[in-house]
Amino acid sequence: MPPIYVKPENALKRSEELLALGTPQSQQQAFENLVEVFQSKRFKHTPVPVLEPIMNKFIDLCVSMSRKSHIRAGLLNYRNAVQSTSIQSIENALNHFIAKAEERLAVATEQAKQEVAALPETPVVDDELPLQPASLLLDTFVDSAGDRERIERRLIAPAQKFCWDAYDICLDVAKGNDRLEVVYQSIAHRAFNFCKVHQRKTDFRRLCEQRLRKDLANAAKYAHQQHAVNLADPETLSRHLDTRFLQLETAVELELWQEAFRSVEDVHGLVAGKKSAKPSMMANYYEKLTQIFKAEGGKQTAVFHAAAWARYFQYAERAGSVPEKASGCVLLSALAVPLGDVESKQRLVALLNLPKMPTRDALVKDAAAKHLRRVPQEIRQLYNILEVDFQPLKASKLLAPVISSLPTEYQSYLPALRDVVLSRLLQELSQVYDTVTLSHVLDLVKPFDGTAWATDMPALEKFLMTAARRGDINASVDHVAQSISFVTKTTDVNRLSNLAVCLYNTIQYLNPAPTTTRAEAFAQAIAQAEEERKAVAQRRQIVTKRRELLEEANARREREETTAKAERQKQIAEENARREKELARQGEIDRLQKQMEATRREEARKLAESLAATGALKIDMSKVEDLDSNEVLALQVQQLDKEKRELNDRLRIVGKRVDHLERAMRKEERPLLADDYERQKQTDKISHEQANKVAREIAIAQNQAAKELKERLARMLPDYLEARKEVESQREVEFQQAREAAQRKIEEEKAKFRASVIARRKADRERREQERLREEEEERLAKERAEAEAAAAAQEEQREAEARAEIEKRNAEAAERAAKQRAERDAERAAAAEAARKQREREEEAERRRAERASGGGAYRRPEPAAAAAASTSPAPIAPTSVKAGGWRDRLAAKQAAGGEPSPASPVGPSPTGSPAPAPAPANGTTSPAPAQGEAAPERGVFRAGRGSWSARGRGGASTPPTSTRGGAAGGSRW
Repeated sequence: MPPIYVKPENALKRSEELLALGTPQSQQQAFENLVEVFQSKRFKHTPVPVLEPIMNKFIDLCVSMSRKSHIRAGLLNYRNAVQSTSIQSIENALNHFIAKAEERLAVATEQAKQEVAALPETPVVDDELPLQPASLLLDTFVDSAGDRERIERRLIAPAQKFCWDAYDICLDVAKGNDRLEVVYQSIAHRAFNFCKVHQRKTDFRRLCEQRLRKDLANAAKYAHQQHAVNLADPETLSRHLDTRFLQLETAVELELWQEAFRSVEDVHGLVAGKKSAKPSMMANYYEKLTQIFKAEGGKQTAVFHAAAWARYFQYAERAGSVPEKASGCVLLSALAVPLGDVESKQRLVALLNLPKMPTRDALVKDAAAKHLRRVPQEIRQLYNILEVDFQPLKASKLLAPVISSLPTEYQSYLPALRDVVLSRLLQELSQVYDTVTLSHVLDLVKPFDGTAWATDMPALEKFLMTAARRGDINASVDHVAQSISFVTKTTDVNRLSNLAVCLYNTIQYLNPAPTTTRAEAFAQAIAQAEEERKAVAQRRQIVTKRRELLEEANARREREETTAKAERQKQIAEENARREKELARQGEIDRLQKQMEATRREEARKLAESLAATGALKIDMSKVEDLDSNEVLALQVQQLDKEKRELNDRLRIVGKRVDHLERAMRKEERPLLADDYERQKQTDKISHEQANKVAREIAIAQNQAAKELKERLARMLPDYLEARKEVESQREVEFQQAREAAQRKIEEEKAKFRASVIARRKADRERREQERLREEEEERLAKERAEAEAAAAAQEEQREAEARAEIEKRNAEAAERAAKQRAERDAERAAAAEAARKQREREEEAERRRAERASGGGAYRRPEPAAAAAASTSPAPIAPTSVKAGGWRDRLAAKQAAGGEPSPASPVGPSPTGSPAPAPAPANGTTSPAPAQGEAAPERGVFRAGRGSWSARGRGGASTPPTSTRGGAAGGSRW
C-alpha cells in the first residue's frame, strides 16, 4: 500500500505542534515529518511560498539536531525544485542556514566563557575540614587549565565544526551555477573570515584546495552547459578576483605562505592574458607578492621581491594610490638583492608578468632612474655609496650614520643590505690582495659596531662560508693563520705559445747552432727543401692510399654499423615494448597498492582523529600514516589498558594513603573526644545565654520605639483628618466637572455617530437603488437578447424545415424515377422472356417437323399458341395435315410454282386450313409454343436424348437454353 500523501502546509503545522511540546521525542517526530515532505515525489511541484517556511523550519531542526547529511540533501532538493522560478529563495535559505550555524557558534562561545569565568582561579581548600578520598582524587587529576580546555573542547569545538560544515555545504549547493554566483562568493568571503577569526588553518587549506580550486576547474571544464559560470563575463571575473585576493590576504594573515603562493597562482591564472583587471586590483596582487617573497627570504627570491615592488609601483601609480614609502621600498629592495647570478625560475617570472628573468643590475638601474629623486636623503646616500662611488676603506664609516638614521619602515631591509655591503667589500679586496687577515676585515667593518650591522668574528666567518657556497666570492679561510685567501681564475689564452718560446730559448742556450756561410746555408736550404718536397710527395701518396683504404673501411664499417644498428633498434624496440608492458603492469600493481595503502592510511587517520577527538587515544598524528586501522585499535586498547592500570595504581596508592591518614587522625583524636565534648557543652551554653540576652534587649528596644511612634501619630491624627476632608471635597468638585465634560463629549460623539449612521444608510439606499436600476437594465438587456436569440432560432428552424422539405421532395422524385426505371427494366425483362419463349416454340416445332419427316409419314398439325389455348375453354379439334408424296425437289418446285420461296425450316407446305399443323409432343411431355406472327423462324435445334436438354445451333454457333412449360401453361425459365 503506498504511503498516504500529506500536504506540505499540514506537515509544517503538525511539526510546529510537536515542537511546542518541547520533548526530544516530539522534536524527532517533527523532523521526520519534514523529511517525508522532502522525500515526496510531489515536492518539485509544490509552490515556492509554501516551501519557504518548511525549508526554514527544516534548517532550524537540522542545526539544533546536527543533521548535516539531511540538510545537504534537503538543500540540494530545494535548489533543484525552485532554481528555475525563484533564485532569491535559494539565497535566503543558504543565508538562513549560515546565520543559524553562526548563531549556534556564538551561543556556544558565550556559554563556554561563562563556565570558564565560573571556575575558581585557585582551588579553595578548607584546612578545618577533614580530607575526603573524592577531594584527593579531584585534586590529583583535575587542573584549572585542563578544565578550561575541556570546556572549550566540549562546547566550542562541535559548534566550530558544524559551522565549517555549513559553509562547505552551502558552497557545494551554490557551485557551478551562474545564477547563484553572487551568494557563492559571499559565502566564500564569510568562510575566509571564519577561518581567520578562529585560526582554522587546516580548514582554510581544505577550503582553498578541495572547494574553490576544484569548483573553478569544473566551471572551466563544463562551460558549455546551461547556466554554467562564464569567466569571460567581466563582472563574474571581477567577483572571482575579489574572492582570490581575499583568500590571499587571509593566507598572509594566517602566515600560510605556501597557500598564499598557490593563491597568487590562482589570481595569475584568472588575470593572465586579460585586460579587464583593474589597476588597483593588480596593485593589491603585486603587494601580496612582495609579502610572500619577503617572507620566504633568500637570494633566490630577493630579486623577485624587488621586481614585485617595481610592478606594484607601476600599477599603484596608475590607480592613483601610491604610498609614501613605495619609492624607497622599490630602491632598497633592488639594492638588497645579493650579488652574483641567480637561477632562472620561469614560474615566478610568469607570476610577475615579466618578459624575461630580472637581474640586480637592471632593477637597480631602473629604480634609480625612476625613484632616486623621490626617496629620502638617507636612501639616496646609501645608493651613492654602494653603486656610484664604493670605497672599500671608507664605506663603513660613510654607511654607519646612514643606517642609524634610516626610517623605521625600511629597517627590514638592513640584514640583506649588510650582506650586499660585505660582499662588495670582499670583492673589492680580492681585486687588490691575494690574502688578507680577518682582523683587517674586522677593522674595516668596525664602524658598524652599535648598529644593526654589527659584525663579529663568528658572524664574519658565517658570512664568508655562505657567500662562498653561493658563489658570490672565491675565497677560503685559514683558521690557523686567521686569514682569507682569494682564489683567482687563470684566463691566459697564450699560455702554450709562451711555453713554446721559453723551451726554444732554453734549447738554444744549451745547444747553440754552429755558424755557416751564406752559400752553404743556401745550398743546405735548397737540398733540405728538395728532400722535404720528396717527403711531402711520398707522404701525399701514402695519405691518398690511406684515405682510400680508410674510405673502404669506413664504408664497410658503415654497412656493418647500419646492419648492427637495425638489429639493435629492433632489439631495443622489442625490449622497450616488453619494458613498457612490464612497467604498465607494475604501474597498475603499484597504483592498486598505493590506492590500498592510501585507503588504509585514510581509514587509520580518520579512526585516529575520531578517537583523538573523543579523547580515547593519545598519539602523534604524524605517525598515524605508518599504521593501519587494526594497529590503531590495538594502540587504543593498549592505551586504555595502560590508563586503567595507572588509574588503579593511583587509586590504590591514594586509598592506602587516605586510610593511613584517617587511622592516624582517629587514633590521635580518641583521647581528646571527652574533653572536646565538655568544652563544646560549655561553649554552647554560653552562646545560648548570650543569644537570649541579645534577643531580650532587642525586643525591649523595639517595644519602646513602637510606643513613641504611636504617641507622635496620635498628635498628628486631627490634622490628618482635616487635610483629608479638604482633599476629598476638592477632588469631588474636580470629579463632577470631569463627569460633566465627559457627558458633553459623549453627547457630541453620539450626535456625530448618529449623523454618520444616517449618511451611511442614505449612501447604502442610493447604492442599492443604483444596483436595482443596474439589475433592471441588465434584465431588460438579457430579455432583449433572449428574444433576439428566439427569433433567430425560429428563423433557423424555418430554414431547416424548408431544407428538410426540399430534401424529402428530392428523395420522392428520386424514388419515383427509381420505380419507373425498375418498371421499365421489368418490362424489358418480360419482353425478353416472351421472345425467348417464342423462339423455343419455333425450335420445338421445327424439331417435330424434322422428326415427322424422318419417320416417313403421318399427319402434322401445328400447335396452337399458348395465348389462344388459354383464351378458349374448349379448343376445336385439329385436322390432320396431308403431306404430298415426293422428295424435297418436288416440294421446292411446287412452292416456286406457287410464287413463294420455301423456308428451310418448314419444308412441308401449308395446311389447307391455313393454320400450322401441331407438332408432336416431345418425349419428355413438354410443349413448345409456336412463334408469334411477324417473328423470325427459329433456328434448327437438336434434342439430345438421354440428356434432357435442347441445343440450338445458330449462325454464330451459340447455344440457346430451352424454356419448358408444364401442363400446357405458358411460361419459361429465366436465362
